[in-house]
Amino acid sequence: MSQKHELKIISDFYDFMLWMTRHTEKFPRHHRYSLGLAIEQRLQRILELLLRAKYSRDKVTLLGDTNIELEILRFQIRMAKDLEVLAIKSHGYAANIMLEIGSQLGGWLKQKSVKNVHRE
Repeated sequence: MSQKHELKIISDFYDFMLWMTRHTEKFPRHHRYSLGLAIEQRLQRILELLLRAKYSRDKVTLLGDTNIELEILRFQIRMAKDLEVLAIKSHGYAANIMLEIGSQLGGWLKQKSVKNVHRE
């Protein structure tokens, strides 16, 4: 994606979403239509929340919801590794990317929380 006018967190997450979707497509049939689908739906939900936060006045609530969704995604991807449908190396890559996205999310949330405190 890497559009110059897109927020870095959204661009990074979109790229991760593409990468992860390519991996869930390779899950064995049983896990593809259960865990794989759940992961893909969670990815879509996180992207939706990030986009809503970009345009919303109530960013803090949306970013908090995004953080929870990201944490659930971490456990779903960990489960994929533990069920041996996602390679350990791929899990390590995904974990690092999610850590980076989580850091960006935390920074955005902290920035907006501080602004909301100063408004009161």
